[in-house]
Amino acid sequence: MAERPHYTEIDHTADVGVEFCAHDLVSAFERAAACMFDLISPLNEIGSGWSRRVAVEGRSGDLEHLMIRWLSELLYMATSEQVLLSRFRIEELDVKGCGAGDGSRIVALVHGERINAACRTIRIEIKAPTYHYLRVEETREGWMVRVIFDT
Repeated sequence: MAERPHYTEIDHTADVGVEFCAHDLVSAFERAAACMFDLISPLNEIGSGWSRRVAVEGRSGDLEHLMIRWLSELLYMATSEQVLLSRFRIEELDVKGCGAGDGSRIVALVHGERINAACRTIRIEIKAPTYHYLRVEETREGWMVRVIFDT
């Protein structure tokens, strides 16, 4: 079982969001995924016997775009594979500059468990992460992230 991440839940009209700080960019992406799945079902109740490697590419120098692509891919994987994810280990985070042809990339190993509707409580059904109020910003203390999810 994974440990629940520390975050502040943001209520936003019919949507829900999270806001948190992380000490580095890798942790920021890992924690964003953990927060999203913790909103769906308590992370500390989700097993980790299922695993997959996932690779996501984004636009060069655009951390917010990469964050949306990362979270969207994880949601797609969860839906298509009928799993809840609980652990996220980024193996490669390549955030390139703004040169033509350069792109950003995440490669990660994710763990979770197949959904058993008889014994699993889904608290919130998340449709997608949104660009609305999205922040992936470096601060003096590390990284500040805010993501609003369409529910």
